[in-house]
Amino acid sequence: MDFAQDPDNDFRAKLARATPRIWVTPTLVAINVLVWLANVATGVDPMLPKVRDLAMWGGNFLPLTLEQPWRLMSATVLHGGILHLAMNMWALWQTGALAERFYGNKQFLMLYLLAGLFGSLASLFFSARSGVSVGASGAIFGVVGAVLAALYTKHSKLPSDLVKALRASLLPFVAFSLFMGFTSNHIDNAAHIGGGIAGFLIAVIMAEKFDWDEYRRQALPRAAAALIASAVVAYLVWGFLPAPKM
Repeated sequence: MDFAQDPDNDFRAKLARATPRIWVTPTLVAINVLVWLANVATGVDPMLPKVRDLAMWGGNFLPLTLEQPWRLMSATVLHGGILHLAMNMWALWQTGALAERFYGNKQFLMLYLLAGLFGSLASLFFSARSGVSVGASGAIFGVVGAVLAALYTKHSKLPSDLVKALRASLLPFVAFSLFMGFTSNHIDNAAHIGGGIAGFLIAVIMAEKFDWDEYRRQALPRAAAALIASAVVAYLVWGFLPAPKM
Protein backbone atom coordinates (compact mmCIF):
# COMPACT_ATOMS: atom_id res chain seq x y z
CA MET A 1 0.00 0.00 0.00
CA ASP A 2 1.18 3.49 -0.76
CA PHE A 3 2.26 4.99 2.58
CA ALA A 4 0.67 8.32 1.66
CA GLN A 5 -2.68 6.55 1.31
CA ASP A 6 -2.41 4.56 4.52
CA PRO A 7 -5.65 5.32 6.47
CA ASP A 8 -3.87 5.01 9.80
CA ASN A 9 -1.22 7.47 8.69
CA ASP A 10 -3.90 9.87 7.44
CA PHE A 11 -5.70 9.61 10.78
CA ARG A 12 -2.53 10.37 12.74
CA ALA A 13 -1.96 13.41 10.54
CA LYS A 14 -5.54 14.52 11.21
CA LEU A 15 -4.98 14.17 14.96
CA ALA A 16 -1.79 16.20 14.75
CA ARG A 17 -3.58 18.97 12.88
CA ALA A 18 -6.49 18.98 15.33
CA THR A 19 -4.21 19.18 18.39
CA PRO A 20 -0.86 20.49 17.11
CA ARG A 21 0.86 20.71 20.49
CA ILE A 22 0.70 18.29 23.41
CA TRP A 23 1.41 20.31 26.54
CA VAL A 24 -1.01 19.15 29.23
CA THR A 25 0.42 15.63 29.60
CA PRO A 26 4.08 16.67 30.06
CA THR A 27 2.97 19.49 32.38
CA LEU A 28 1.05 17.04 34.58
CA VAL A 29 4.04 14.68 34.66
CA ALA A 30 6.32 17.59 35.61
CA ILE A 31 4.00 18.72 38.41
CA ASN A 32 3.87 15.24 39.91
CA VAL A 33 7.65 14.88 39.75
CA LEU A 34 8.22 18.35 41.22
CA VAL A 35 5.87 17.62 44.12
CA TRP A 36 7.76 14.39 44.83
CA LEU A 37 11.07 16.28 44.73
CA ALA A 38 9.65 18.85 47.13
CA ASN A 39 8.58 16.01 49.44
CA VAL A 40 12.08 14.55 49.40
CA ALA A 41 13.67 17.97 49.92
CA THR A 42 11.69 18.38 53.15
CA GLY A 43 12.77 15.01 54.51
CA VAL A 44 10.09 12.66 53.24
CA ASP A 45 11.47 9.18 52.55
CA PRO A 46 11.87 8.86 48.75
CA MET A 47 11.18 5.13 48.73
CA LEU A 48 8.58 4.56 51.45
CA PRO A 49 7.09 7.75 52.90
CA LYS A 50 5.52 7.69 56.32
CA VAL A 51 1.74 7.90 56.39
CA ARG A 52 2.00 10.94 58.65
CA ASP A 53 4.14 12.77 56.08
CA LEU A 54 1.71 12.04 53.26
CA ALA A 55 -1.17 13.27 55.41
CA MET A 56 0.69 16.48 56.19
CA TRP A 57 1.31 17.08 52.48
CA GLY A 58 -2.39 16.73 51.63
CA GLY A 59 -3.19 13.03 51.41
CA ASN A 60 -6.81 11.98 51.14
CA PHE A 61 -8.11 10.79 54.52
CA LEU A 62 -11.81 10.99 55.38
CA PRO A 63 -11.63 12.78 58.76
CA LEU A 64 -9.22 15.37 57.33
CA THR A 65 -10.82 15.70 53.90
CA LEU A 66 -14.24 16.43 55.38
CA GLU A 67 -12.67 19.50 57.00
CA GLN A 68 -10.28 20.27 54.12
CA PRO A 69 -11.91 19.31 50.77
CA TRP A 70 -8.87 20.53 48.83
CA ARG A 71 -7.26 17.21 49.78
CA LEU A 72 -9.42 15.57 47.11
CA MET A 73 -7.09 17.16 44.53
CA SER A 74 -3.83 17.54 46.45
CA ALA A 75 -3.77 13.76 47.00
CA THR A 76 -3.64 13.23 43.23
CA VAL A 77 -0.15 14.74 42.97
CA LEU A 78 1.31 12.86 45.95
CA HIS A 79 2.90 9.42 45.68
CA GLY A 80 4.02 6.69 48.04
CA GLY A 81 7.62 6.64 46.89
CA ILE A 82 9.59 6.80 43.67
CA LEU A 83 8.36 3.43 42.36
CA HIS A 84 4.74 4.48 42.78
CA LEU A 85 5.52 7.75 41.03
CA ALA A 86 7.44 6.09 38.19
CA MET A 87 4.68 3.59 37.41
CA ASN A 88 1.98 6.24 37.41
CA MET A 89 3.96 8.69 35.30
CA TRP A 90 4.79 5.98 32.77
CA ALA A 91 1.09 5.14 32.45
CA LEU A 92 0.17 8.83 32.19
CA TRP A 93 2.79 9.46 29.52
CA GLN A 94 1.69 6.45 27.49
CA THR A 95 -2.04 7.18 27.55
CA GLY A 96 -2.19 10.92 28.13
CA ALA A 97 -0.69 12.06 24.83
CA LEU A 98 -3.20 10.01 22.83
CA ALA A 99 -6.18 11.12 24.91
CA GLU A 100 -5.01 14.72 24.67
CA ARG A 101 -5.03 14.50 20.88
CA PHE A 102 -8.41 12.75 20.92
CA TYR A 103 -10.10 15.43 23.04
CA GLY A 104 -7.91 18.51 22.73
CA ASN A 105 -5.78 20.21 25.36
CA LYS A 106 -8.48 21.97 27.37
CA GLN A 107 -10.99 19.13 27.36
CA PHE A 108 -8.27 16.68 28.31
CA LEU A 109 -7.19 18.82 31.25
CA MET A 110 -10.79 19.09 32.46
CA LEU A 111 -11.29 15.37 32.05
CA TYR A 112 -8.09 14.52 33.95
CA LEU A 113 -8.93 16.80 36.87
CA LEU A 114 -12.52 15.57 37.13
CA ALA A 115 -11.45 11.93 36.98
CA GLY A 116 -8.95 12.64 39.77
CA LEU A 117 -11.71 14.29 41.81
CA PHE A 118 -14.07 11.32 41.43
CA GLY A 119 -11.28 8.87 42.13
CA SER A 120 -10.63 10.65 45.43
CA LEU A 121 -14.35 10.79 46.26
CA ALA A 122 -14.72 7.06 45.62
CA SER A 123 -11.71 6.36 47.81
CA LEU A 124 -13.39 8.10 50.76
CA PHE A 125 -15.90 5.24 50.92
CA PHE A 126 -13.15 2.61 51.08
CA SER A 127 -9.34 3.06 51.38
CA ALA A 128 -9.32 6.69 52.49
CA ARG A 129 -11.99 5.99 55.08
CA SER A 130 -9.47 4.30 57.35
CA GLY A 131 -6.10 5.32 55.88
CA VAL A 132 -4.33 7.93 53.78
CA SER A 133 -4.73 7.56 50.02
CA VAL A 134 -2.44 9.24 47.49
CA GLY A 135 -1.57 8.95 43.82
CA ALA A 136 -2.51 10.02 40.31
CA SER A 137 -3.88 6.61 39.35
CA GLY A 138 -7.54 7.61 39.70
CA ALA A 139 -7.02 10.42 37.20
CA ILE A 140 -4.94 8.14 34.96
CA PHE A 141 -7.69 5.53 34.95
CA GLY A 142 -9.98 8.35 33.88
CA VAL A 143 -7.68 8.98 30.93
CA VAL A 144 -7.80 5.30 30.02
CA GLY A 145 -11.57 5.36 30.40
CA ALA A 146 -11.78 8.32 28.03
CA VAL A 147 -9.77 6.51 25.36
CA LEU A 148 -11.95 3.42 25.78
CA ALA A 149 -15.05 5.60 25.43
CA ALA A 150 -13.80 6.74 22.03
CA LEU A 151 -12.93 3.18 21.01
CA TYR A 152 -16.38 1.85 21.86
CA THR A 153 -18.65 4.78 20.94
CA LYS A 154 -16.81 6.19 17.91
CA HIS A 155 -15.03 3.12 16.58
CA SER A 156 -16.54 3.66 13.12
CA LYS A 157 -14.64 6.95 12.84
CA LEU A 158 -11.31 5.40 13.85
CA PRO A 159 -8.96 3.17 11.82
CA SER A 160 -9.87 -0.44 12.57
CA ASP A 161 -6.24 -1.44 13.14
CA LEU A 162 -5.83 1.34 15.70
CA VAL A 163 -9.01 0.30 17.52
CA LYS A 164 -7.84 -3.32 17.71
CA ALA A 165 -4.35 -2.37 18.87
CA LEU A 166 -5.60 -0.02 21.58
CA ARG A 167 -8.19 -2.46 22.86
CA ALA A 168 -5.56 -5.19 22.95
CA SER A 169 -3.28 -3.03 25.10
CA LEU A 170 -5.69 -1.07 27.30
CA LEU A 171 -8.12 -3.81 28.34
CA PRO A 172 -5.38 -6.12 29.72
CA PHE A 173 -3.84 -3.11 31.50
CA VAL A 174 -7.16 -2.31 33.18
CA ALA A 175 -7.83 -5.97 34.06
CA PHE A 176 -4.35 -6.52 35.50
CA SER A 177 -4.42 -3.26 37.48
CA LEU A 178 -7.80 -4.08 39.00
CA PHE A 179 -6.71 -7.64 39.78
CA MET A 180 -3.63 -6.32 41.58
CA GLY A 181 -5.82 -3.86 43.44
CA PHE A 182 -8.19 -6.55 44.65
CA THR A 183 -5.33 -8.76 45.81
CA SER A 184 -3.23 -6.07 47.51
CA ASN A 185 -3.91 -3.97 50.58
CA HIS A 186 -1.68 -1.18 49.31
CA ILE A 187 -3.51 -0.35 46.06
CA ASP A 188 -6.55 1.94 46.10
CA ASN A 189 -8.88 0.17 43.68
CA ALA A 190 -11.78 2.44 44.64
CA ALA A 191 -9.89 5.39 43.19
CA HIS A 192 -9.12 3.39 40.05
CA ILE A 193 -12.74 2.40 39.52
CA GLY A 194 -14.17 5.80 40.44
CA GLY A 195 -11.75 7.65 38.19
CA GLY A 196 -12.14 5.18 35.34
CA ILE A 197 -15.94 5.30 35.32
CA ALA A 198 -15.91 9.08 35.57
CA GLY A 199 -13.44 9.43 32.72
CA PHE A 200 -15.49 7.10 30.51
CA LEU A 201 -18.80 8.86 31.16
CA ILE A 202 -17.39 12.37 30.85
CA ALA A 203 -15.74 11.44 27.57
CA VAL A 204 -19.03 10.03 26.24
CA ILE A 205 -20.57 13.47 26.77
CA MET A 206 -17.64 15.36 25.24
CA ALA A 207 -16.99 15.77 21.52
CA GLU A 208 -13.82 14.17 20.17
CA LYS A 209 -11.49 16.23 18.05
CA PHE A 210 -11.01 13.49 15.47
CA ASP A 211 -14.73 13.89 14.67
CA TRP A 212 -14.07 17.43 13.52
CA ASP A 213 -17.56 18.36 12.26
CA GLU A 214 -19.15 17.30 15.53
CA TYR A 215 -16.40 18.95 17.56
CA ARG A 216 -16.75 22.26 15.74
CA ARG A 217 -20.53 22.36 16.29
CA GLN A 218 -20.89 20.81 19.74
CA ALA A 219 -17.61 20.95 21.67
CA LEU A 220 -18.44 23.92 23.89
CA PRO A 221 -22.00 22.98 24.92
CA ARG A 222 -21.07 19.34 25.45
CA ALA A 223 -18.02 20.25 27.53
CA ALA A 224 -20.21 22.58 29.59
CA ALA A 225 -22.77 19.79 30.03
CA ALA A 226 -20.02 17.41 31.20
CA LEU A 227 -18.75 19.98 33.70
CA ILE A 228 -22.21 20.76 35.07
CA ALA A 229 -23.14 17.08 35.34
CA SER A 230 -19.86 16.35 37.11
CA ALA A 231 -20.41 19.19 39.58
CA VAL A 232 -23.91 17.94 40.41
CA VAL A 233 -22.79 14.34 40.87
CA ALA A 234 -19.77 15.37 42.97
CA TYR A 235 -22.04 17.48 45.20
CA LEU A 236 -24.44 14.58 45.68
CA VAL A 237 -21.62 12.11 46.41
CA TRP A 238 -20.13 14.52 48.94
CA GLY A 239 -23.46 14.60 50.74
CA PHE A 240 -23.49 10.80 51.08
CA LEU A 241 -19.97 10.42 52.46
CA PRO A 242 -19.77 8.07 55.45
CA ALA A 243 -19.06 9.34 58.92
CA PRO A 244 -15.43 8.99 60.03
CA LYS A 245 -14.59 5.90 62.01
CA MET A 246 -14.04 6.63 65.67
